Amino acid sequence: MTDAPPDDGSALRDGHVALVTGSTDGIGEQTARNLAETGATVVVHGRDREKGQRLVAELPGDGHAFYEADFTDVSDVRGLANAVVADFDRLDCLVNNAGTMQSDRHLVDVPGNDEGVEMSFAVNHLAPFLLTNLLADRLAATGERRAEERDGASGADADPARVVTVSSDLHRQATLDLERVRGPDAMDGLDAYNHSKLANVLFTFELARRLPDSVTATCCHPGVSPLTGLSRDSSSLIGLGWTAYGYVGGLLGLTDSAAESAETQTYLARSPAVTGVTGAYFDDCERVEPAAAARDRGAQRELWRTSAEWVALDDGETVGVEGGQVVESEQ
Repeated sequence: MTDAPPDDGSALRDGHVALVTGSTDGIGEQTARNLAETGATVVVHGRDREKGQRLVAELPGDGHAFYEADFTDVSDVRGLANAVVADFDRLDCLVNNAGTMQSDRHLVDVPGNDEGVEMSFAVNHLAPFLLTNLLADRLAATGERRAEERDGASGADADPARVVTVSSDLHRQATLDLERVRGPDAMDGLDAYNHSKLANVLFTFELARRLPDSVTATCCHPGVSPLTGLSRDSSSLIGLGWTAYGYVGGLLGLTDSAAESAETQTYLARSPAVTGVTGAYFDDCERVEPAAAARDRGAQRELWRTSAEWVALDDGETVGVEGGQVVESEQ
């Protein structure tokens, strides 16, 4: 991976707030460190309180905080959103980074599907889908504040709040099939991971149409970084193989370090070069076309509708719904 293009300043500054999910280690930790360098307050999230509190203590600046939440549990995701809204009066950037790769099929309970949903799909897609919807009002209000802070700037001169979702180029190996991510016959292993990464791109594109002009939504491929803990919950054999690939790939230049893998989401979170860019997929800090399956408008709508049902999101909590009708942004 090449170095990120240099920032001419930063869209994140002192007094701003950024939430990075899955940021107690790996790519998320590096992203949190990168965003803290701007002077922004970073909200660290993860399942390991000791790691989270240690990172908060190490970040430059003041005001950083750690919140514990298990993304296999919808109620934990809601709790995280409620805590962030209660504790911070603004949210300038949300980086949906948390993820998992499972070798075996594991089903998790969701309120709107009594068959259960495959864990990778639940953690990698349903959790950020729910979290983003629950934080959308705070992001939108912050985007409006950012415009006022720039002397009422609008249009091309505005500086919206940002949602950045970490996907993967492995999304190109999947086609949306929601029947196969639920129940005892759900897909497992790499197929489920690929499917969740396709969902990340589909979600981003639909989100971008629904958000107001004061918020943008982008997603990205972070590179190949096997030594980040992504597969820590996989079987010992799969985890060992993935780790070995990371070491060998690093020596041969086939894989990326956590620092290299954090470059694109860092770029999307803070670079002025992408101010106002929305509904786009990036790789190596460059906008690229995602797979055709990710550009399918029907699949984007189907995924949104089903995801909202599975996490029991009501109309009052859903981005882009007014009076029971979907309202698409002009972006």
